[in-house]
Amino acid sequence: MTDPDRVPPPAGLGPAGAHREAAAAAAARDDFDTALRERFRAVLRGLEQGGALPVRRSRTARETATDAAPLIELSDAAASFDEVVYGGRTATADEYRRLTDSDRFSQAPPPPPEPVELVAADRNRSRTPRTRGRFTLPGDRRIWLAALAAVLLALLVLLLIRLATAPHAPPAPQPTVPHPPQSPPSPPDVDWGSGDDSIFSRWPHWLAYGGLQWLLCAAVVVWWRARRRGALVGEPRPVEAPAHELLSGHAALYRRARDHAHVAAILRAATLRRIRPALDLAAGAPPDRVVAAIAHRTGMPPDHLGATLFGPVPDTGTLTAVAGQLLRIETELDRNRDHGMRPV
Repeated sequence: MTDPDRVPPPAGLGPAGAHREAAAAAAARDDFDTALRERFRAVLRGLEQGGALPVRRSRTARETATDAAPLIELSDAAASFDEVVYGGRTATADEYRRLTDSDRFSQAPPPPPEPVELVAADRNRSRTPRTRGRFTLPGDRRIWLAALAAVLLALLVLLLIRLATAPHAPPAPQPTVPHPPQSPPSPPDVDWGSGDDSIFSRWPHWLAYGGLQWLLCAAVVVWWRARRRGALVGEPRPVEAPAHELLSGHAALYRRARDHAHVAAILRAATLRRIRPALDLAAGAPPDRVVAAIAHRTGMPPDHLGATLFGPVPDTGTLTAVAGQLLRIETELDRNRDHGMRPV
Protein backbone atom coordinates (compact mmCIF):
# COMPACT_ATOMS: atom_id res chain seq x y z
CA MET A 1 0.00 0.00 0.00
CA THR A 2 1.58 3.29 -1.06
CA ASP A 3 1.39 6.48 0.90
CA PRO A 4 -1.26 8.79 -0.62
CA ASP A 5 0.59 11.90 0.64
CA ARG A 6 3.82 11.18 -1.14
CA VAL A 7 5.28 13.56 -3.70
CA PRO A 8 6.98 11.95 -6.75
CA PRO A 9 10.67 12.88 -6.94
CA PRO A 10 11.64 14.99 -9.96
CA ALA A 11 13.48 12.46 -12.13
CA GLY A 12 14.93 13.06 -15.59
CA LEU A 13 13.82 10.94 -18.55
CA GLY A 14 16.29 8.35 -19.84
CA PRO A 15 16.08 5.82 -22.66
CA ALA A 16 12.79 4.02 -23.19
CA GLY A 17 14.34 0.64 -22.35
CA ALA A 18 15.47 1.83 -18.91
CA HIS A 19 11.97 3.06 -17.99
CA ARG A 20 10.40 -0.15 -19.35
CA GLU A 21 12.71 -2.31 -17.20
CA ALA A 22 11.97 -0.18 -14.14
CA ALA A 23 8.23 -0.58 -14.78
CA ALA A 24 8.53 -4.36 -15.08
CA ALA A 25 10.55 -4.56 -11.85
CA ALA A 26 8.00 -2.41 -9.98
CA ALA A 27 5.10 -4.52 -11.31
CA ALA A 28 6.85 -7.69 -10.14
CA ARG A 29 6.82 -6.40 -6.56
CA ASP A 30 3.19 -5.15 -6.89
CA ASP A 31 4.19 -1.47 -6.86
CA PHE A 32 1.80 -0.46 -9.62
CA ASP A 33 2.12 3.26 -8.88
CA THR A 34 5.78 3.23 -9.93
CA ALA A 35 5.05 0.71 -12.69
CA LEU A 36 2.36 2.92 -14.27
CA ARG A 37 4.53 6.03 -14.05
CA GLU A 38 7.61 4.37 -15.55
CA ARG A 39 5.63 2.61 -18.31
CA PHE A 40 4.03 5.88 -19.39
CA ARG A 41 7.47 7.49 -19.49
CA ALA A 42 8.76 4.54 -21.51
CA VAL A 43 6.03 5.10 -24.11
CA LEU A 44 6.82 8.82 -24.25
CA ARG A 45 10.56 8.22 -24.66
CA GLY A 46 9.90 5.57 -27.31
CA LEU A 47 7.83 8.06 -29.32
CA GLU A 48 10.59 10.66 -29.04
CA GLN A 49 13.40 8.23 -29.88
CA GLY A 50 11.49 6.90 -32.89
CA GLY A 51 10.94 10.40 -34.26
CA ALA A 52 7.14 10.33 -33.85
CA LEU A 53 7.21 13.21 -31.33
CA PRO A 54 9.70 16.08 -31.07
CA VAL A 55 11.99 16.01 -28.04
CA ARG A 56 10.90 18.60 -25.50
CA ARG A 57 12.27 19.54 -22.12
CA SER A 58 8.88 19.21 -20.42
CA ARG A 59 5.56 17.76 -21.55
CA THR A 60 2.47 17.00 -19.46
CA ALA A 61 0.59 13.73 -19.68
CA ARG A 62 -2.37 15.44 -21.38
CA GLU A 63 -0.08 17.05 -23.95
CA THR A 64 1.54 13.65 -24.63
CA ALA A 65 -1.88 12.05 -25.22
CA THR A 66 -2.92 14.88 -27.57
CA ASP A 67 0.31 14.84 -29.58
CA ALA A 68 0.33 11.03 -29.88
CA ALA A 69 -3.40 10.70 -30.73
CA PRO A 70 -2.79 9.81 -34.42
CA LEU A 71 -0.52 6.90 -33.36
CA ILE A 72 -1.77 5.58 -30.02
CA GLU A 73 -4.70 6.17 -27.64
CA LEU A 74 -3.31 7.49 -24.34
CA SER A 75 -6.14 9.62 -22.97
CA ASP A 76 -7.18 7.11 -20.27
CA ALA A 77 -3.56 6.38 -19.42
CA ALA A 78 -2.82 10.13 -19.14
CA ALA A 79 -5.78 10.60 -16.77
CA SER A 80 -4.61 7.66 -14.64
CA PHE A 81 -1.05 9.07 -14.65
CA ASP A 82 -2.22 12.47 -13.34
CA GLU A 83 -4.47 10.92 -10.67
CA VAL A 84 -1.76 8.55 -9.43
CA VAL A 85 1.30 10.83 -9.61
CA TYR A 86 -0.32 14.15 -8.60
CA GLY A 87 -3.65 13.21 -7.07
CA GLY A 88 -2.40 10.61 -4.60
CA ARG A 89 -4.59 7.77 -5.92
CA THR A 90 -3.30 4.18 -5.94
CA ALA A 91 -2.87 2.56 -9.35
CA THR A 92 -4.40 -0.83 -10.14
CA ALA A 93 -2.97 -3.83 -11.92
CA ASP A 94 -5.64 -3.54 -14.64
CA GLU A 95 -4.56 0.03 -15.49
CA TYR A 96 -0.95 -1.06 -15.81
CA ARG A 97 -1.95 -4.07 -17.94
CA ARG A 98 -3.99 -1.91 -20.36
CA LEU A 99 -1.09 0.51 -20.76
CA THR A 100 1.30 -2.40 -21.35
CA ASP A 101 -0.99 -3.95 -23.98
CA SER A 102 -1.24 -0.67 -25.92
CA ASP A 103 2.52 0.02 -25.71
CA ARG A 104 4.12 -0.38 -29.15
CA PHE A 105 6.74 2.32 -29.03
CA SER A 106 8.92 1.69 -25.95
CA GLN A 107 10.86 -0.94 -27.94
CA ALA A 108 12.37 1.79 -30.09
CA PRO A 109 16.19 1.80 -29.93
CA PRO A 110 17.82 4.79 -28.22
CA PRO A 111 19.48 7.39 -30.43
CA PRO A 112 23.21 6.85 -31.06
CA PRO A 113 25.43 8.74 -28.60
CA GLU A 114 27.24 11.77 -29.92
CA PRO A 115 31.05 11.72 -29.98
CA VAL A 116 32.73 13.29 -26.99
CA GLU A 117 34.64 15.73 -29.17
CA LEU A 118 31.42 17.03 -30.79
CA VAL A 119 29.65 17.38 -27.42
CA ALA A 120 32.60 19.33 -25.98
CA ALA A 121 32.76 21.54 -29.07
CA ASP A 122 29.00 22.28 -28.83
CA ARG A 123 29.35 23.22 -25.16
CA ASN A 124 32.27 25.55 -25.87
CA ARG A 125 30.39 27.06 -28.79
CA SER A 126 27.31 27.66 -26.61
CA ARG A 127 29.42 29.32 -23.90
CA THR A 128 31.26 31.60 -26.38
CA PRO A 129 29.21 34.70 -27.28
CA ARG A 130 28.60 35.15 -30.99
CA THR A 131 30.10 38.52 -31.87
CA ARG A 132 31.07 38.00 -35.52
CA GLY A 133 29.17 40.38 -37.72
CA ARG A 134 27.29 41.89 -34.79
CA PHE A 135 28.30 44.63 -32.39
CA THR A 136 27.03 44.24 -28.81
CA LEU A 137 27.19 46.93 -26.14
CA PRO A 138 28.29 45.99 -22.63
CA GLY A 139 25.83 46.49 -19.80
CA ASP A 140 22.13 47.17 -19.92
CA ARG A 141 20.74 48.50 -23.22
CA ARG A 142 18.32 50.82 -21.41
CA ILE A 143 21.24 52.68 -19.83
CA TRP A 144 22.74 53.33 -23.26
CA LEU A 145 19.38 54.51 -24.62
CA ALA A 146 18.97 56.89 -21.68
CA ALA A 147 22.50 58.25 -22.25
CA LEU A 148 21.79 58.76 -25.96
CA ALA A 149 18.55 60.59 -25.17
CA ALA A 150 20.41 62.83 -22.70
CA VAL A 151 23.07 63.68 -25.32
CA LEU A 152 20.40 64.52 -27.93
CA LEU A 153 18.56 66.72 -25.43
CA ALA A 154 21.78 68.53 -24.54
CA LEU A 155 22.53 69.16 -28.23
CA LEU A 156 19.02 70.52 -28.74
CA VAL A 157 19.36 72.89 -25.78
CA LEU A 158 22.77 74.04 -27.06
CA LEU A 159 21.29 74.71 -30.51
CA LEU A 160 18.49 76.80 -29.00
CA ILE A 161 21.00 78.82 -26.98
CA ARG A 162 23.14 79.47 -30.06
CA LEU A 163 20.10 80.55 -32.01
CA ALA A 164 19.08 82.93 -29.22
CA THR A 165 22.51 84.57 -28.98
CA ALA A 166 23.29 84.75 -32.73
CA PRO A 167 23.68 88.31 -34.11
CA HIS A 168 20.96 89.57 -36.38
CA ALA A 169 21.55 91.31 -39.69
CA PRO A 170 21.10 95.09 -39.56
CA PRO A 171 17.99 96.35 -41.24
CA ALA A 172 18.36 97.51 -44.82
CA PRO A 173 18.69 101.29 -45.22
CA GLN A 174 15.62 102.92 -46.49
CA PRO A 175 15.99 105.38 -49.38
CA THR A 176 15.52 108.97 -48.41
CA VAL A 177 12.67 110.72 -50.09
CA PRO A 178 11.72 114.34 -49.76
CA HIS A 179 9.01 115.01 -47.36
CA PRO A 180 5.74 115.87 -49.04
CA PRO A 181 4.06 119.04 -48.08
CA GLN A 182 2.03 118.74 -44.99
CA SER A 183 -1.62 118.18 -45.56
CA PRO A 184 -4.34 119.04 -43.18
CA PRO A 185 -4.95 116.31 -40.61
CA SER A 186 -7.60 113.80 -41.59
CA PRO A 187 -10.32 112.72 -39.20
CA PRO A 188 -9.57 109.51 -37.24
CA ASP A 189 -10.63 106.28 -38.93
CA VAL A 190 -12.49 103.99 -36.61
CA ASP A 191 -12.43 100.87 -38.83
CA TRP A 192 -8.85 99.63 -38.57
CA GLY A 193 -9.41 96.58 -40.80
CA SER A 194 -7.31 93.38 -40.72
CA GLY A 195 -3.60 93.60 -39.87
CA ASP A 196 -0.92 92.27 -42.21
CA ASP A 197 1.76 91.49 -39.63
CA SER A 198 2.07 87.97 -38.13
CA ILE A 199 2.20 87.12 -34.46
CA PHE A 200 5.68 85.68 -35.01
CA SER A 201 6.90 89.07 -36.16
CA ARG A 202 5.97 90.59 -32.81
CA TRP A 203 7.82 87.91 -30.78
CA PRO A 204 11.59 87.70 -30.44
CA HIS A 205 13.24 85.45 -33.02
CA TRP A 206 14.63 83.01 -30.44
CA LEU A 207 11.19 82.54 -28.84
CA ALA A 208 9.33 82.04 -32.12
CA TYR A 209 11.69 79.56 -33.75
CA GLY A 210 12.65 77.91 -30.45
CA GLY A 211 8.99 77.30 -29.57
CA LEU A 212 8.40 75.78 -33.02
CA GLN A 213 11.33 73.38 -32.54
CA TRP A 214 10.06 72.39 -29.10
CA LEU A 215 6.66 71.58 -30.60
CA LEU A 216 8.32 69.41 -33.24
CA CYS A 217 10.35 67.59 -30.56
CA ALA A 218 7.21 67.01 -28.48
CA ALA A 219 5.43 65.53 -31.52
CA VAL A 220 8.38 63.18 -32.13
CA VAL A 221 8.39 62.07 -28.49
CA VAL A 222 4.64 61.45 -28.54
CA TRP A 223 4.95 59.40 -31.74
CA TRP A 224 7.88 57.43 -30.26
CA ARG A 225 6.23 56.62 -26.93
CA ALA A 226 2.71 56.14 -28.27
CA ARG A 227 1.15 52.73 -28.76
CA ARG A 228 2.66 50.83 -31.66
CA ARG A 229 0.40 50.01 -34.56
CA GLY A 230 -0.12 46.38 -35.52
CA ALA A 231 -1.66 43.16 -34.27
CA LEU A 232 -1.72 42.31 -30.58
CA VAL A 233 0.94 39.83 -29.49
CA GLY A 234 0.19 37.53 -26.55
CA GLU A 235 2.91 37.24 -23.94
CA PRO A 236 4.00 33.73 -22.91
CA ARG A 237 2.57 32.56 -19.61
CA PRO A 238 4.97 31.15 -17.04
CA VAL A 239 2.66 28.26 -16.08
CA GLU A 240 -0.38 26.75 -17.80
CA ALA A 241 -2.22 24.17 -15.68
CA PRO A 242 -5.43 22.40 -16.81
CA ALA A 243 -8.44 22.74 -14.53
CA HIS A 244 -8.55 19.06 -13.58
CA GLU A 245 -4.87 19.10 -12.57
CA LEU A 246 -5.44 22.22 -10.43
CA LEU A 247 -8.46 20.58 -8.77
CA SER A 248 -6.48 17.39 -8.09
CA GLY A 249 -3.64 19.44 -6.63
CA HIS A 250 -5.98 21.30 -4.28
CA ALA A 251 -7.51 18.02 -3.15
CA ALA A 252 -4.07 16.55 -2.44
CA LEU A 253 -3.08 19.63 -0.43
CA TYR A 254 -6.29 19.45 1.64
CA ARG A 255 -5.69 15.74 2.24
CA ARG A 256 -2.14 16.35 3.37
CA ALA A 257 -3.08 19.23 5.70
CA ARG A 258 -5.78 17.07 7.41
CA ASP A 259 -7.75 20.22 8.25
CA HIS A 260 -11.15 18.56 8.18
CA ALA A 261 -12.97 21.52 9.72
CA HIS A 262 -11.72 23.88 6.99
CA VAL A 263 -12.78 21.54 4.16
CA ALA A 264 -16.18 21.00 5.82
CA ALA A 265 -16.65 24.77 6.14
CA ILE A 266 -16.01 25.19 2.40
CA LEU A 267 -18.53 22.46 1.50
CA ARG A 268 -21.17 23.82 3.90
CA ALA A 269 -20.77 27.39 2.67
CA ALA A 270 -21.21 26.27 -0.95
CA THR A 271 -24.31 24.23 -0.08
CA LEU A 272 -25.94 27.05 1.90
CA ARG A 273 -25.23 29.51 -0.90
CA ARG A 274 -27.04 27.29 -3.39
CA ILE A 275 -30.08 26.41 -1.27
CA ARG A 276 -30.81 29.81 0.34
CA PRO A 277 -32.74 31.18 -2.69
CA ALA A 278 -34.98 28.11 -2.72
CA LEU A 279 -35.68 28.47 1.03
CA ASP A 280 -36.21 32.28 0.83
CA LEU A 281 -33.54 32.86 3.48
CA ALA A 282 -31.19 35.81 3.76
CA ALA A 283 -27.42 35.40 3.93
CA GLY A 284 -27.34 36.24 7.64
CA ALA A 285 -30.14 33.89 8.72
CA PRO A 286 -29.48 32.21 12.11
CA PRO A 287 -28.68 28.47 12.17
CA ASP A 288 -31.93 27.44 13.91
CA ARG A 289 -34.04 29.11 11.23
CA VAL A 290 -31.99 27.44 8.46
CA VAL A 291 -32.39 24.02 10.10
CA ALA A 292 -36.12 24.54 10.60
CA ALA A 293 -36.65 25.57 6.96
CA ILE A 294 -34.76 22.57 5.62
CA ALA A 295 -36.57 20.16 7.99
CA HIS A 296 -39.93 21.54 6.90
CA ARG A 297 -39.07 21.04 3.23
CA THR A 298 -37.36 17.64 3.39
CA GLY A 299 -38.83 16.02 6.52
CA MET A 300 -35.35 15.20 7.86
CA PRO A 301 -34.71 15.33 11.65
CA PRO A 302 -33.62 18.78 12.83
CA ASP A 303 -30.92 17.34 15.11
CA HIS A 304 -29.41 15.46 12.20
CA LEU A 305 -29.52 18.57 10.01
CA GLY A 306 -27.90 20.70 12.72
CA ALA A 307 -25.01 18.26 13.08
CA THR A 308 -24.57 18.14 9.32
CA LEU A 309 -24.57 21.90 8.75
CA PHE A 310 -23.03 23.25 11.94
CA GLY A 311 -21.54 20.35 13.92
CA PRO A 312 -17.82 19.65 14.53
CA VAL A 313 -15.80 17.56 12.07
CA PRO A 314 -12.95 15.83 13.96
CA ASP A 315 -11.85 13.15 11.46
CA THR A 316 -12.01 11.94 7.86
CA GLY A 317 -14.99 9.67 8.43
CA THR A 318 -17.11 12.51 9.78
CA LEU A 319 -16.05 14.71 6.82
CA THR A 320 -17.13 12.00 4.38
CA ALA A 321 -20.50 11.65 6.14
CA VAL A 322 -21.04 15.43 6.14
CA ALA A 323 -20.30 15.62 2.41
CA GLY A 324 -22.79 12.83 1.68
CA GLN A 325 -25.52 14.43 3.80
CA LEU A 326 -25.01 17.82 2.14
CA LEU A 327 -25.51 16.20 -1.24
CA ARG A 328 -28.64 14.47 0.06
CA ILE A 329 -30.07 17.78 1.34
CA GLU A 330 -29.61 19.44 -2.05
CA THR A 331 -31.12 16.43 -3.83
CA GLU A 332 -34.21 16.44 -1.57
CA LEU A 333 -34.72 20.18 -2.01
CA ASP A 334 -34.46 19.91 -5.79
CA ARG A 335 -36.94 17.04 -5.81
CA ASN A 336 -39.44 18.95 -3.69
CA ARG A 337 -39.07 22.02 -5.85
CA ASP A 338 -39.76 19.99 -8.99
CA HIS A 339 -42.99 18.77 -7.38
CA GLY A 340 -44.23 22.36 -6.97
CA MET A 341 -43.74 22.97 -3.23
CA ARG A 342 -43.65 26.60 -2.16
CA PRO A 343 -40.99 28.03 0.23
CA VAL A 344 -42.13 28.71 3.78
